[in-house]
Amino acid sequence: MSQHLCATRDSEDNNVQEILGYDRPLNFIFCTITAADGEIVYSNLPDLNVDTRQQDVNYYRPILEKAGVTLPEAMFEQVAEDQTLCVGNRVADHGSIGRETSV
Repeated sequence: MSQHLCATRDSEDNNVQEILGYDRPLNFIFCTITAADGEIVYSNLPDLNVDTRQQDVNYYRPILEKAGVTLPEAMFEQVAEDQTLCVGNRVADHGSIGRETSV
């Protein structure tokens, strides 16, 4: 599984942590947004529009936008590359964007 991490703030200036990645065994792209207090803001798991056929990292762009979250373009590009190359066991930290503290 590849995991691309980014710590940022949402549109309401709350600290959030995003994980976008590719699960090689399931051949599946996933996304989670977690608030500083550990509350899950978004997870693909209960998303009825996502299942193991979810193959497009761009599906998550409007979801992130609705949550008020902006991620580096490199995260989307690298997850797509991980999927193409069937990458596993990769963790990439894309740093903090607009944050003073970490989650």
